Amino acid sequence: MNTLAKRAHNIAPDPVALIVDGETIELRPRSAEFFQEEFRAEGVADGTVYRMVSDGADDPLVIARETADGWAVVGAVSAVERA
Repeated sequence: MNTLAKRAHNIAPDPVALIVDGETIELRPRSAEFFQEEFRAEGVADGTVYRMVSDGADDPLVIARETADGWAVVGAVSAVERA
């Protein structure tokens, strides 16, 4: 189980601060679920919908934002804190 995903899951539904490439995204989670080792979450920051996914302990927690053309990967989450 990815430790950053577990932390995000434990903080949700409260806002979370995600550090991605040195920048902070303050996300208001709408959902956060584990499916065995896989993690999926969705939330909103500044009117944009974001999704986080991880396939397990050895895989990064990746975040993407919704665009007009689908989803664009923002990067790997390096830290999760309460917002």
